[in-house]
Formats: sequence, C-alpha cells, structure tokens
Amino acid sequence: MRRALAITLALAVALLLGGVSANAQGGETTHVVQRGENLYRISLRYGTTVDALVQANGIVNPNLIFAGQTLTIPGTGTGTGETPTEAPTGEAPSPAPTTSVHVVAPGENLYRIALRYGTTVSNLVALNNIANPNLIFVGQRLTVPGAGGEAPETAPTPAPVPGEETTTPPSTAPNVPFAYGIQIHLPNQNQAAVMAEVGELGMTWVKQQIEWKAYEPTQGNINWTALDELVNTMDTAGVNILLSVVKAPAWARDSTDEDGPPANFQDYANFVGALAERYRGRVDAYEIWNEQNLRREWNSASHPISAASYVEMLRLAYNAIKAADPAAIVVAGGLAPTGFNDGVNAIDDRVYLRAMYANGMAQYSDALGAHPNGWANPPDSLCCNNTAGVLTHDDHPSFFFLETLRDYRNIMVANGDSNTFIWPTEFGWGTNADTGNPPPAGYEFVTYTDLNEQAAYITRGYQLGRDLNYVGPMFLWNLNFCEAAGADSEQCLWSLIGPSGPRPAYAAVRDMPK
Repeated sequence: MRRALAITLALAVALLLGGVSANAQGGETTHVVQRGENLYRISLRYGTTVDALVQANGIVNPNLIFAGQTLTIPGTGTGTGETPTEAPTGEAPSPAPTTSVHVVAPGENLYRIALRYGTTVSNLVALNNIANPNLIFVGQRLTVPGAGGEAPETAPTPAPVPGEETTTPPSTAPNVPFAYGIQIHLPNQNQAAVMAEVGELGMTWVKQQIEWKAYEPTQGNINWTALDELVNTMDTAGVNILLSVVKAPAWARDSTDEDGPPANFQDYANFVGALAERYRGRVDAYEIWNEQNLRREWNSASHPISAASYVEMLRLAYNAIKAADPAAIVVAGGLAPTGFNDGVNAIDDRVYLRAMYANGMAQYSDALGAHPNGWANPPDSLCCNNTAGVLTHDDHPSFFFLETLRDYRNIMVANGDSNTFIWPTEFGWGTNADTGNPPPAGYEFVTYTDLNEQAAYITRGYQLGRDLNYVGPMFLWNLNFCEAAGADSEQCLWSLIGPSGPRPAYAAVRDMPK
C-alpha cells in the first residue's frame, strides 16, 4: 500500500512540476512512462519503432516496462512530445545538473552503482524514476551523477573480496537428459528402508535437501558426521545424488525472520565449496537455494528479493563448487510458480527467470531448476480451461504443470540457452483423501484430487517430461514426508507413502514403464 502510494505521489509531482512526460537531456529526448502505456504507443508518439526503443534502452523484455521508468527516445531530442517550457526572455536558464549514463552490467545492483558514482540509491531512484529499486536489468541505461558523456558499456571489474574467486574455474559437468528421480528425507529415518523404497520405485536420482543451518550451527564448525551418513547411505545405494542447499544459519544472517540467505554470500559459497571438496565424485549435483523468488525463503535485510542478488550468490557458489569438483553439476534454484508479483513478498517466476538471465545466470549454472507443480490441474491441461471439479487455482498459467515447462523453455530459447536442460527439482500433486483432516489454510485445492487421480497425474507428468526433449532428471515431491514430518503436515499431502502406508501413486510409479 505504501509503495503504491509513493509511486502515485511521485508521478503526480512529476506531472505538476513539468506538466509533461518528455524532456530533453544532453541532446536526447527522454520519456517517463505513464500508467497504461506500452512501447508500441510510445513509439507511435515519437515516430520511432518498438525495436529502436528496445535497442536504445537495453530492454530485455519489451513487454516489461513500468510506470515511472525513464526511456531514451532515439533521435536528436526533437520528438513529437511536448518540450520543456523555455525560460523567460532576458532570464538565464538554470544550468542543467551534470550527469552521465551508466549501462547496467551483470551482477550489478543500485547499491554497487551508487558506490561507484559517489551517490546514494535514493538519488538514483529519483533520477531515473525507478518504481522498484530491486528491479533493474542488464543493459538498462541509468542516469547517474557525474561528468557529461556516457559511461562504458561494461562496468569495471570490482576489486576482489578476500576469499572470493575472481575467475570462473573450468567445468567438466555433463549435460544430463531425462531421468527418474524423487525427493527423500533421510535424517532421523530408517535410511536403509528409505533407500530400498527408492530402488523398488526404479529411481536413478534422489534429491536430499541440506539445511545449512542444521550442519554449520557456528561458523567453521561443520557437522560432517551427520552429512557423511546421508551421503554414504545414498552413494551405497548406487543412485545419483542431488543436494539442495538452503537456509542460512543465524550467525550468517542479518534477519531472524523466516528463512533467507546470508548477509555475506561468500559464507554460502564456502559451505557448498566444502561439500563439493569432501564429496567429490560422489555427489553428482548441487541445487543452489530453493524458491528464491519468495520472501519466506529469501528474507534478508541486506538482500531484498531480486534476481541480481541471487545470481551474485549463484556466481560465488558456482566458482567454489567448480574449484573443488569441476564435474559437479550446478543447478540454478527452482523458482516457485506464482502469479503474485509485488517485489516484496514474491516476484512472478517468469519475470524472475528473465531477470536471472539478464543478470548472467546462464554462465554460472549447468541446469535450470524448476518447480512445475500442477495444483489440482491435470498435467496436460493448459490455462485456463476450468477442469471439472477444480474450483480454484486454475486461473493463472503458474498453476499448470505443462504450461510452466513450456514458458520456461521459451524464455531459455529467447536467451540463447536452448542447449540447457530444465530439471524439475520438485513436481507433484497433493491430496488429503486419506489423512482424515481438512487441508491447511491455502491448500484447499488438494481436496479436488483423489488418490487415484494423484497416481494418474504423477505418472503422466513423468511421461510428459520424458517425451519433451528439453527436460532433464525429474524429482517427484516426495517419497516419505508423511513419516518424516507427520500426517498433519502439508508435506504429507504430496507423499507417495501416506499416513496408512503406500498410496496408489506408489504402485503406479513403481510399475510404470521406465
């Protein structure tokens, strides 16, 4: 509410002071985007084209411009928009403030740019009419204080931070195609029995989430005994191992709310680098964080939700892992499909994915993690077809399994990353049909899926992934969380082993052709 009011007030002040939306700056015409405008309308106004506006402003996605954003209009500054009011005759005009243009480079954020030019984030926000300080894009042209002229297209390499890798180590990681996988939970469980079930299901990959805070409670003191037990159990079973590393410990964070990244991303890189060194040749892949586009997973005072911040952490983690084990596969963290996009509680996964690419994600990952959950919609369904019996969670593309995969693929192709596989590191359909309990608030959609539908949807989901030529290993969520987290937990709704034993989905997955 405060953000919306601030944007409205900023636009009102701009209109009152200037009365116009176009200004001449340094021989160029700039246009402040108004509510309801798009690039096509703006191009008609100034007698230019959408492509010319895209090129002039380094716009990654022509469909994503924002009210308050300042656009450079190609040409000499004599566009058809209104011009500033001239000073009265005989009165010298006020000198224009000295500025230059900075082109945003991969890994940069407003804080880094402000430091470079000796200014503040709030000053940059005001100069560029930025609605959301966490949403800037590689190639975006920012007005910055300083001498006239344009800053270099690429920002100079920042001074290395002690302990950071400054070059990208070589990688020998394989590009792994489709395979059957499942997420398991081994801590405090009968680990041999869990791995026997994995074998019975015919899985060749397992995913185990590693909560960093549980294994390095104080800095530098890693509980290798517990970690060794997990890795030894999985490795002995002969499966390929994906470790998803999440949740910073309290000593590394600047917030005690929910879960989130460390204040210093290098602390995370040190931890995953230590894992890669110890388990070289045994752990096959590492997923870097989980659903980082949600506040509850990325709650941080110093690093608000943004793809730029995430990719910086990914870069450091990638370098640390590759330095220890060049053959280890680094998977970019799976995003949460969500149509919610306020930039504080969540960023839409499609928007966030485009921004990850804009910030250089492709060069710091070997595979793209994804969470194409289907809610209660059958796996072949596309938005928005009002499936019989599905009363909610069917009115947005993010609620559809196949549509999420297709959208991600299109974004990858558009960013020249068509040779990389999507790894669905979490997918599935939940049900409460055998729990005897109503679903938790917000999970009412599980009541629309019965046990047999759950089985059918899961097996069909695997089949679709196998038939698509761009999907890598698929990890069903989950095998045994009813046992690990309890029958009244939301995780139990998706488990193959229900409160009373194996669900029909267990047998369906076990018996499906592989």
